[in-house]
Amino acid sequence: MSFWNIYIFSALGILISIVIPILRKSIPRDGKRGLGGLWGIIKPYLIIGVFSLLTALLVVAFSGDALEDWKAALLAGYAWDSTLQKLKG
Repeated sequence: MSFWNIYIFSALGILISIVIPILRKSIPRDGKRGLGGLWGIIKPYLIIGVFSLLTALLVVAFSGDALEDWKAALLAGYAWDSTLQKLKG
């Protein structure tokens, strides 16, 4: 696979890592959720996601031939962003 194909699947893994916690936190517990509350949920994940997309270029470049197929690239992107989210707290 080319560098950009691997990067695209890594970016998709990052996107999945961003969407899952947003969906989980956006489930209304009290029966209502306004758009302001939704933006408060999305904003921190969006900031980490943008940072992850930029640093994913370095991860893909550093990994070299270790990411041989789309599945490995997808998991690498997901793991990278998920790790950053956990380190952020």
